[in-house]
Amino acid sequence: MQNTAPTKALTRRANRWKTLAFVVGSLGFFIAALGVLLFAIPLAPPTSPNYGLYLLARTSVLALGILTVLVAIGMMIRAFTFRTDNDLAQLTARYLATRLDASYTLVRNVSHREIGYIDAVLVGPPGALVFRLLDDRGVFVNDGANWVRRNKRGEWVPAGIDATREAMADIHKLRAFLAKRNLGDVPVFGVIVFTHEPPAAHITLKDSLIPVANLSGLYAAIQNNYLAMGRISPQQSAAVVRLLEQN
Repeated sequence: MQNTAPTKALTRRANRWKTLAFVVGSLGFFIAALGVLLFAIPLAPPTSPNYGLYLLARTSVLALGILTVLVAIGMMIRAFTFRTDNDLAQLTARYLATRLDASYTLVRNVSHREIGYIDAVLVGPPGALVFRLLDDRGVFVNDGANWVRRNKRGEWVPAGIDATREAMADIHKLRAFLAKRNLGDVPVFGVIVFTHEPPAAHITLKDSLIPVANLSGLYAAIQNNYLAMGRISPQQSAAVVRLLEQN
């Protein structure tokens, strides 16, 4: 199995955000400095009939400058928090590499404005398989799209995860993304994987909408659905991989 990630593309995107944040921040500081200057050097005397309008204008300029700087700070934080890789996806890749041949490619850390963020997508003869990877520990029950976990008192409470709905949303977005690029006949499946093993992560399934497994049971969980048969050509597989790597 081939294991790849669009790390260079994500790094370039992060650098673009840093540059844009610097430009916006510089503009914000300039506007804020202009507002401070208007406070330091009044351009209208208090006796002027337009003095009230002047006070409003200088306050607005200062506020706009501060707001622009805050936006730039947010953009810079976003730039530095771009994930250029995913440790859970690497762990999954090492597991799958011993079980799948070279006709399969795992694309880690997929991030695209039309898709959003997906932990990993496996592409091969059966189609595309979207991964929702979880590092959570505990005792879980998945009933349909709902998740609960057992707390320290033995009570069943909301699990605080929405893995099934998130995975289904990723599947729909990837299908739409591929359909727009004349790859609508590529089937897209999904799987939810807990990277910890029992008893650290114990899962009970009731009418699950998407296959769920601990990492050690992943191959068995997808054998009867995703891996059941070949569905697409090598050319289609290669086209999907190229699209996912571009970001």
